[in-house]
Amino acid sequence: MSLGDDHLNEKIGIADIIDMMIRRWWIWTICAIVCSIGAFIYTQVFVEPLYRSDGTLYVNAQRKQDIDITQGDMTSSQALVKTYKEILSRRTFLSQIAADLDGKYSAGALKGMISYGAVNDTQIMEIKVVGRDPEDVYEICHSVLTHAPDELIRVINAGSVKILDDGQVPTAPFSPNVKQNSLIALLVGIALGAGIILLLELFDTRIKSREDISKKFPEPLLGEIPAFMQVEEVGADK
Repeated sequence: MSLGDDHLNEKIGIADIIDMMIRRWWIWTICAIVCSIGAFIYTQVFVEPLYRSDGTLYVNAQRKQDIDITQGDMTSSQALVKTYKEILSRRTFLSQIAADLDGKYSAGALKGMISYGAVNDTQIMEIKVVGRDPEDVYEICHSVLTHAPDELIRVINAGSVKILDDGQVPTAPFSPNVKQNSLIALLVGIALGAGIILLLELFDTRIKSREDISKKFPEPLLGEIPAFMQVEEVGADK
């Protein structure tokens, strides 16, 4: 077996890995900085920001709001939320929203921008609109909240729906998250640098010290040749 094979078959402990990382700290540092800066620049320059506006509706299985609500009513209302999600995702309803925006978006485009969900398995239904224009996402969200109660009552012919929170014009994009992307890239850079260091150490078969010789060969070390420094004689050229 060659010296290189012996080196690859050596067991490496945590202490050895830590020592490797400390000795070649500049490798993972450079990788971390480059990856982090690269992710920051890419996110800022090439990733288009997205804005979000959201609102909520209160769903009740009973038409009247002033009567006592039983557990069965709450269960029915939570089940209605799933049905309402499907109704508000249909082309008939989305066409009304498209008309409010003067046909700027098609029903298919709106379907990809709007999402619905129950808030913590309650009777509250949340509407989220995501898009590239902050004014448009607000207009879409407001239009959905405005038309949804009438449309849902018309189709279901039961229960009631009330607007809890209207949408707002977003003042800042919610995506991409520059800080989060840069931090993830930083961690990836550190991991990449650590992998490079580990590979360099595993494939480095050079003998650097007496400890390396003792690890690789069972024979005792008889001696070593000291390093000599050449000293110029003073006045040798005189």
